[in-house]
Amino acid sequence: MPYVRKETVAGKTVEVEKYYTYRYKAKGIKRGEVLKVTSEEQEKINLRQAEKKLRLKMNANFVEGDYHTIFDYKKEERPSTKEEMRKDIDKALRKLRDEYKKQGKEFKYIHVMEIGSKGAFHHHLVINHIDTKILQKCWTKGRVKIFPLDETGQYGELAAYFIKQTSKSKELQSKKWSCSKNLITPEPDIEIISDREWFRTVPKAKKGYYIDKDSIQKGISEYTGYGYLRYTMIENSIGQAKKE
Repeated sequence: MPYVRKETVAGKTVEVEKYYTYRYKAKGIKRGEVLKVTSEEQEKINLRQAEKKLRLKMNANFVEGDYHTIFDYKKEERPSTKEEMRKDIDKALRKLRDEYKKQGKEFKYIHVMEIGSKGAFHHHLVINHIDTKILQKCWTKGRVKIFPLDETGQYGELAAYFIKQTSKSKELQSKKWSCSKNLITPEPDIEIISDREWFRTVPKAKKGYYIDKDSIQKGISEYTGYGYLRYTMIENSIGQAKKE
């Protein structure tokens, strides 16, 4: 029984993975050709893992009506060092935390820093809902751009964008993102399954969910030589809303 089925619930989504694990051995499982991982390929693997972790965290902690916000700088307010940029956002985050507290809310955020292609400095944040006027009150260095999150509960594209930006601006922060300590970290439910279970080619959604067909990935890993299957289940209510 060498295969693992990993199911991770994150908000309105359930991500499912089936893959071979070296922790268990079984006869009759044929291994494909394995490629040696280069440092460049390892970096791509690390980025995919970082994107997955961030996607799950966003899906688990934020909902429709929360915000993706961009804090930019007036030209005369631009910081000269990454330390100064970090101090600017830390100050704004403290102000925001106090404002949320005044309203009886707990402030939640995910944050990355970016230097744009033309040299502009930005702070990207995902935050829970609050009066938008308060955001500008707490950020006095420039404009605040606000993009409300949609009803899907699927923020994978936003997570990928965050990782892309932070990867281009590695010099700004040691970690790929920072976040408030009060966020939920989704934990997978892991089940050992047989190779027979692995060979089922059509994934089945559990009650109350449908499978996002675009999320289905199946094949042989070029790095392990064994099969894998990945897909995402979504609450039916979301699918019905899309159809309407």
